[in-house]
Amino acid sequence: MVASASIKMDELLTNWLGSDAVYESVVRVIENLKSESSNNTNANTNDGRDNALTTVDGRPPLSPKLLVIKQQQQQIKKRPEIPPFFRPKGVVENAQHGDNPQNPPPSPPKRRINSSFTEDQTWDGIYMANREGGGVSGGVGGGEGDEISKISAHEYDTIATDGAASAATAGQQSQQQPQQQQPCIAIRARELFQELGVFPSALDSVEGLPPNLPAILYQYERNESTYHKDTDDMRLVPMERFERITKELCNFPTFFHKPLYDRILQLWERHITSQQIKLPPLPMVTFGMFHYFWDTEMAPYDKDERFFRLIKQPTQEYITRDDFFPYIKELLSDHPGLEFLSDHAEFQDKYAVTVITRIFYSVNLCHSGRITVRQVRKSDLLSVFQQVDEEEDINKVTKYFSYEHFYVLYCRFWELDHDRDYKITREDLLKYGEHSLSHMIVDRIFDAAPRPFESFDENGNVVKPSRDYLTYEDFIFFMLSEEDKANEYSARYWFSCVDVDGDDKLNNMEMRSFYAVQLHRMQCMGHEVVPFEDMLCQMMDMIKPANSDYLVVEDFLQDHCSQVAGALFDALFNVNKYVMFEQRDPFLERQKREDEFDTDWDRFACIDYNRLAMEEEQREEEAMEVDWVTMDEEEEDADEYNALGLSGSSEAPF
Repeated sequence: MVASASIKMDELLTNWLGSDAVYESVVRVIENLKSESSNNTNANTNDGRDNALTTVDGRPPLSPKLLVIKQQQQQIKKRPEIPPFFRPKGVVENAQHGDNPQNPPPSPPKRRINSSFTEDQTWDGIYMANREGGGVSGGVGGGEGDEISKISAHEYDTIATDGAASAATAGQQSQQQPQQQQPCIAIRARELFQELGVFPSALDSVEGLPPNLPAILYQYERNESTYHKDTDDMRLVPMERFERITKELCNFPTFFHKPLYDRILQLWERHITSQQIKLPPLPMVTFGMFHYFWDTEMAPYDKDERFFRLIKQPTQEYITRDDFFPYIKELLSDHPGLEFLSDHAEFQDKYAVTVITRIFYSVNLCHSGRITVRQVRKSDLLSVFQQVDEEEDINKVTKYFSYEHFYVLYCRFWELDHDRDYKITREDLLKYGEHSLSHMIVDRIFDAAPRPFESFDENGNVVKPSRDYLTYEDFIFFMLSEEDKANEYSARYWFSCVDVDGDDKLNNMEMRSFYAVQLHRMQCMGHEVVPFEDMLCQMMDMIKPANSDYLVVEDFLQDHCSQVAGALFDALFNVNKYVMFEQRDPFLERQKREDEFDTDWDRFACIDYNRLAMEEEQREEEAMEVDWVTMDEEEEDADEYNALGLSGSSEAPF
């Protein structure tokens, strides 16, 4: 009984004790108890078999064979094994050579499960074992790689978020047959540089090079550095040939090649400056420079963080809206679906602003104007950039990049901005949606709605934007929130507007004040008036808040509220949508749920774009009719003029 109690105590202490000192002292007590109980057990077993099979607590006795095995295990393992989380870092216990622990290999970089790679991403492939020859798989040399070649071939691939290997995944991979692995990054990069690059001696075949480039390369050849040891490291690749390296090696979209090229040059210049290397910066990327870039910016990180580090500035820890402009500019010049905008610089700028604002709307949910690496991980930003790179029809990428969506947003803004100063006033916004918004919510939009981009002074302090008007970026945030109330940001946007006292709680008094304006408007428009109590009871039944006395923003973010949360906001300030909600057709609602659109915004943008396109065609037809009528009138006037003998030269006097 003492032995079983000590084992239970051992298990409890292993699971719950967190102090090393307490743990060690308790372990010593447990060992003493175990030694005493084992001595008593040995004495009993020497007296005879019957004594060994007797128990005190009434439970059936253990088998004598099991008792012998248990005693042997206790003699071999005199000290309980310390759990891994108590083990000091860098200590590796070797079961075969207990007194001769080996130094552990360098830990592979931590990878996120959702954005990890299926193959080794280190430059020389030091974490992948060669199954056949015992060397480094795909490496470019021996040395250190031979000492670490015993690492499991799948250890690098199964690293989880906390750095621990996934046992289930490793078990599945061990049962599979070994597959042929790709060469390491160094070999693949060298092959591409040999195919696309040129040696310094063959620069005469490349046009547009700076005149001082041969002199700079001569200095690199005379002063060997860590990344420029031989002639292969000096091979250069021009910017216009860098697309395949960007796509095949770095796994970035193709139109990232120019910003990526510039970033490699920028980081190399910072490297030679910080290390005080007496070499001038190079205007072209060499194989050695790409090696340095991979070691510092690619190998230690997963896909999401690579994307994040490339977009942001090297000295910052977040992405601002200006960081996206070089990449959207390259998309405009590279994508076939945007080729028609090449002669319209103004609309290129507006399209870029629209795309960037939509990215911040969906990714930067805290509306700080700064995207962090955590927000990039939680979003689909990288996958959408990859999609727009591979999709020729830009309108099929409804997330962020659709030109039709840009057309709808900009035309709606243009319709309201009568004085063409790119500013929407309160009077302008009241006309939105055929005067569907109440004046009370319009005032709250200007006074309390989140603004997408805050401005900062020289000291980094936030400068409050003007609340007298809405800019184009502010209008994008408003319109996306108004036409699609089923997403998280829209719920937060409108909750901040109707929460008048700012206590993060929407009470009956606040809702009643907004709904009173709606009652008056419904009476003036001749609609059936719904009392406030009936409306509130209906909405509470749909939302099912945690507290019936008030609503918090988390109540609107519940799974069952994704399609009905916007009905309450429509009831409070959008009379047209509320009347449509009260008079909805169940058959049409079922069709809406089964259509091809993923969000309410996609559905609205498609319908509104078709409306705008039909209006544009109608205006063109009317203009053509006016031109034909004008030409007929001019011909009649000319005939009368010639009949009077007053005809002359038809050319203009200038």
